[in-house]
Parts: sequence; C-alpha cells; structure tokens
Amino acid sequence: MAVSRRNSALQFYLTGRRAQDLHGLTDLAGNLLDSFDIAVVRAKAGLVRRAAPAASRNVRQEYNVRAGTLRDAFRVEEGVRGRRGDRDEVLSIWASTRQIPLMEFSGRWRGRRSAGATAEIVRGQRKTYDSAFIATVQGRRAIRVRSFDSASGRRHGRGPLRMLRGPSPFEMLSGIGGVQASMDARERTVSELTTWYAGELRRQFRLHRSK
Repeated sequence: MAVSRRNSALQFYLTGRRAQDLHGLTDLAGNLLDSFDIAVVRAKAGLVRRAAPAASRNVRQEYNVRAGTLRDAFRVEEGVRGRRGDRDEVLSIWASTRQIPLMEFSGRWRGRRSAGATAEIVRGQRKTYDSAFIATVQGRRAIRVRSFDSASGRRHGRGPLRMLRGPSPFEMLSGIGGVQASMDARERTVSELTTWYAGELRRQFRLHRSK
C-alpha cells in the first residue's frame, strides 16, 4: 500500500534507487539490488522490530520523558512510494500527535508563594510556567492554570482550569519547527537505523551467497 504522509515522523527507504544511494549498496549489489530479495526480507524484519524502540530511546535522550509515557507512541508502517516501474519500498515511523501533559516532564510546584509550576521538557532546561500550579481534577493530577477572563485580560481567581501540555511524540521526533532537540532525535534515529540496516543487508547477502 502507499505510505501516508499523515503522522509520519520519518521515512526510511529499504529498496529502490534512493536506498542504493543511501546505504551505499550499488557497488556491492552490482546495480542489481533486486537480486537481494531474500536479504532484504530478512534485514527488513529486523529493522521493523528495532525502529519504534530506537525512536523512543533517541527521543528520551533529548527529552525528559519516561519510557512508559511513550508506550505505543510510535509504530512502524510499511508501504511503497513512487510510480509504477520506479517504486521505492519505504518504512515509515508513525508518531502520535497527541500532546503529552506537562506533568509528565518532571512537573513540580513549590506552593502558592512560588512564581509557578516548573517542568523540564528538554533535558537540562527546566522552565517556570507563570501562575501555573499542580492540582488534581477528576482524579488526574496535572499542571494547570486558570483560564483568562476575556473582558479583563486577567486570569480568573476561581473557575475553569486548563491543563498545560508539552510537545507530542510527533513533534519530538519529526524535527518540524526547527527545535534542536527534535532534530537531534530524528538525526540520531535515522543514523542508527541506516547503519544497522546497511550492515545487516550486507551480512544477509553474504550468508545467502555462500550457500
């Protein structure tokens, strides 16, 4: 099936001309990447198993979020890209666009006398959120702020509360928006998968050829 661009945080080419260039396989394959069918199937199976965990691990190297919070946030989709006769097999890492509650980024609050609640989204960069506090509403503990009064432009002294949220898994992996932490997580994931896949494809090809 065709690969959807929706929620696709990054794409990884497995076969086709782009894959040959990306993985440096042209000389090894003698420009006959199609003869690597068995090696590709075996290497791809390993890559599918590794892709989502690699994405989660590399995101957590940049962002202060627990592995449990990212459970099911990434999944692998397989498909093709291009026209008939010139089609590339693609592995895409789907990422959730649902923003993660700010509380999950080591949220803290020192009480009413403090300037506000704090959270550390990017590792080593703790930020204060003015007038925010931690409160439990309907059994859910979260960092919240009171809604603004549209007439006065000030926050309500009492009344509606709004939960604050941090970035989504998609934002943390896609590199969209130019956030350095996100671009680093994406680059590290692509590099890790590229290195592993190219090495495994060569290994599987040699094993098959020696039989």
